[in-house]
Amino acid sequence: MYYSLKTRTMRIVIDHSKCETCDSYDCAKACSLYGTNILRIKNGKPVTFFSDEDVARRDNECLSCEIHCPHSAVKIFVEFKELDEYLNRKGDFYVVSD
Repeated sequence: MYYSLKTRTMRIVIDHSKCETCDSYDCAKACSLYGTNILRIKNGKPVTFFSDEDVARRDNECLSCEIHCPHSAVKIFVEFKELDEYLNRKGDFYVVSD
């Protein structure tokens, strides 16, 4: 079961099946320490009690929920239309490493 939140520029997707064995709730703890406390634990799983509009308005997009999740249940997808448009205009590109 996937749980999804939409912020201003990204989508947070939480795989609740991976939360079954979690007892640390580090994603919600990180959200309260570094973020704006939009994640809470209900029945052992991270959820929000805010409306979609309030999540988008309140979230500071700190990425801490994904970084601190010990089970890789939280994934953040950044919606960056401008980058996609740029890459489409530019065509093939090469990454140069030192």
